Amino acid sequence: MDKKNEFLIPVSGLALGSHTFEYEINSDFFAGMDYSEVQQGKVSVKLDIDRQETMLTLHFDLNGSVRVPCDRCADEFDQHIESQQDFFLKLGTENAEESDDVAVVSPDLNEYDIRPLVYEYIILAIPMHRVHPEGQCNPAVIEMLNREEAPAEEEEATDTIDPRWAALKDIKLNDK
Repeated sequence: MDKKNEFLIPVSGLALGSHTFEYEINSDFFAGMDYSEVQQGKVSVKLDIDRQETMLTLHFDLNGSVRVPCDRCADEFDQHIESQQDFFLKLGTENAEESDDVAVVSPDLNEYDIRPLVYEYIILAIPMHRVHPEGQCNPAVIEMLNREEAPAEEEEATDTIDPRWAALKDIKLNDK
């Protein structure tokens, strides 16, 4: 089956009830996305669809890892991700997006492409602060960072005050 077509789920031909689809996301998936923040990864996606008369409820369960740069040392590492998301496809006369997790589609629509949803949910599962587990950062970079911090600490420890700021120490603040 064509890799892009595997993310097309049936809409009009899907029988009422529950259906399960499973996907293995890898580097090929990310390469197919324009301007992808992530280039490598391995994520398992389980999609449970509950088909009702006028709506499809899509429950995504993601678990795996993606390769991202460390915010501390800039070396890449595998960041574990885990997420559960719900998306609703309402069957109606006008194709529209009601909100971030609800879309209205025609009941005659044959297929719906979930590829953008899967990508979005993977990106949203990546933490804002991405750092190696403790002790696994590049030691050369950490040593350099520690050297850069040391002079600032020594500067603060001295008793000499910059003459430009010396006048400010005599200002009296009124406490209410």
